Amino acid sequence: MEGQPDRILETLLQSASILEHRVAEEDFRYSGLKDLDAILELSALKLRIANHLLSSFNTAHPDARRRANSSRLIREKSTEAIDMLEELRSLNISEDQRELLTRAEGYKRVQEQFQAFILRGGGVFFETQIQDSKKLRLVSRALNDSLRKYIGADDRYVSAFKPEQLPGFLRSLVSFFLPVLAPEGQKDPPYGIEEGEERLLSSERMKMPLSQAIHYLENELLPRLQQELEQNPGSRVIQKQIDAVWNKLTEYGSLTFRTRATPINLEHGFYTDWLTQYSADGELLVTVSIPVKYSSGTNLERMREMVQVELVRSLAGKGISPGLDEDYRYRKSLESGRRGSSRLPSFKIDLKRGFREIRTLYPALRCLENNQEFQKLIDRVREGGRKATQKAIESMLRTDKKDLPRLD
Repeated sequence: MEGQPDRILETLLQSASILEHRVAEEDFRYSGLKDLDAILELSALKLRIANHLLSSFNTAHPDARRRANSSRLIREKSTEAIDMLEELRSLNISEDQRELLTRAEGYKRVQEQFQAFILRGGGVFFETQIQDSKKLRLVSRALNDSLRKYIGADDRYVSAFKPEQLPGFLRSLVSFFLPVLAPEGQKDPPYGIEEGEERLLSSERMKMPLSQAIHYLENELLPRLQQELEQNPGSRVIQKQIDAVWNKLTEYGSLTFRTRATPINLEHGFYTDWLTQYSADGELLVTVSIPVKYSSGTNLERMREMVQVELVRSLAGKGISPGLDEDYRYRKSLESGRRGSSRLPSFKIDLKRGFREIRTLYPALRCLENNQEFQKLIDRVREGGRKATQKAIESMLRTDKKDLPRLD
């Protein structure tokens, strides 16, 4: 009956709240570690909530207030579910781990719920609202500035000196203190990797935050080795491996470190991996024996990522996206702990999530996620002046197109 509480909805919302708290707690405790099964389960649950509301959305003689609340909740839960999936797909994981997402059992349930949502007409809730002209100009100006900041080639510089040409003592001194900034045997420019030249690389080790390393050794590697020992009792090789894991756990458990509050703003991964051995969140990095395969990437992909980062940082706290502004305020607050910075909050925000928030409002920004479309965009920017490009970008964002109009 109309006006009575929806018990099924209350149960679903309560289950989603419990699971959401668990996912957030694990993410914080293990420095950004993602539980694939839990996230897929939560995404499917949010879509199930949206489907449940959508199934009774077009009832006869609906209550206007209840209908408005249902509409808000449908849009909120369905968008959150899709954002969670996109966040998984955009994670910086190795190439051999990407198939885990589509092969996971929970992914099929998400697909089923999403298909049911679309068949019920839920696609209308993904439509974006038209933004006012002031916000549009702000976003277009930020994108124009970001593009112009990074469209120049930055892999053509010539080294100031070659370490191998220095005198013996000075050469050893430079090699010891500056092994990354001044490596020996560095080739002449260009240094980057162009399109079509990317390679699939492999490594027998990877770096991860201390909390993630302990979690992996305790919950992944050690149980697997103990199971192998049960199947092959008396194996000295497996026993030595188990002893080595226990020694590592003892060593990691005895480590103490002071978090780094404000790292120097260098290229992503460079500062944290090589200079300080700390993650971007200020946690100690350790090396763990995990074989991985990863793509070398290209100049264009790196440029595309830098433009996205610059765009998000320049729009944080400017009133463009409520989700991005909320994250910005949280990073600035004392409650954020080592996850934030009261002095430089824009350098601590979740950049990938922030870009998705802005792209949801301005779908034409999908051109920053595809190499071919991004290449066409920067070619057009190089053709015209700043003012002409500004007008063209604003027109592109307003009409929801992926390509800039001609600048002539």
